[in-house]
Amino acid sequence: MAEIVDVHTHFGLEQVAKKLGIQGNVYGAVRVRKNVVTNYRGLTAVGYSEISDFDVQMETNAKAGVTKRLMSSGFTAETFSHETPKPPAEVTKVVNDEMAAVVARAPDRLYGIGAANALDKGCVAESERAMKQLGFKGICCTTSWHGKFIDNEEAYPFWEWAEGTGAPIFLHPPRVPIGHDQQMDQYKLDELVGRPFDTAMALARMILSGLFDRFPKLQLCIAHMGGGLLPVMGRLEFGWRLGCEGMPERAQIKCKDAPSSYLRRNIHVDTMGFWGPHVREALDVFGPDRVMFGTDYGPVPLDPKEHIDIVKSMRLSPADEDKVFWKNASAFFKLGL
Repeated sequence: MAEIVDVHTHFGLEQVAKKLGIQGNVYGAVRVRKNVVTNYRGLTAVGYSEISDFDVQMETNAKAGVTKRLMSSGFTAETFSHETPKPPAEVTKVVNDEMAAVVARAPDRLYGIGAANALDKGCVAESERAMKQLGFKGICCTTSWHGKFIDNEEAYPFWEWAEGTGAPIFLHPPRVPIGHDQQMDQYKLDELVGRPFDTAMALARMILSGLFDRFPKLQLCIAHMGGGLLPVMGRLEFGWRLGCEGMPERAQIKCKDAPSSYLRRNIHVDTMGFWGPHVREALDVFGPDRVMFGTDYGPVPLDPKEHIDIVKSMRLSPADEDKVFWKNASAFFKLGL
């Protein structure tokens, strides 16, 4: 049977708050049948039971045909570090230890991805521990951390470490995204619009600031097909072409090359998005060597088979389909499949 590797899956780490000594109902959770409705910082969401049901997750993925999964916790460290005075590295240590315990329940089918705050001075040591001692296959960073993006000088030590070691980095939006206070408490807009554009803002800043010129070997995998990046790439292009003469230093675009040139140099994406035309665009823009299968299963408990069918509907060559389903993930995360 051919491999299908899902690079974007999550599991609820229910003991983290307790182990950090965080008291009370941080998420404002109210049970609604088998799920819970949360209200965190004014943003409501449904926490589906599958996020913390290990057996259901394993059974659902096996039935769909997913053979291996990379497990991360996209929100936990960033969220709980907002609720405790403990340093981010201490919070991420608890998150990473809990994720390691989850992965250990099925080591033949699961791999771990650690958590880190790229802006924190203690993140390099904890990331090294996660990779070397816990055996994780990569590090997950949120695209912003408490409203601050990850392109500035505070993050340089982390990016230098990632480039120097070749550590695979997975970028995922935060629980509370950019613009969350601009009427995004309606219609689930924080999740459906805010998070993709938190990703777009982070990547635009990384490109335009010249971060990829400073760290040219840096390789990132971006959740959700790059979020809202592709629809604004043309605007990044014309902004760069027109130049910034006379503008203040903070407003000047600093990247050496056209913004689009960095897409096939430094960026990979997963296929999560549930829309065939966007998957097609991702394949066209990034190329089949830089697109990996991903579902966001757990918090988005829709059948992974739907994602598989979308990829198959692209009618790729057998070689390119294998790249998307498992070969790219094996190469990027060094799985050795």
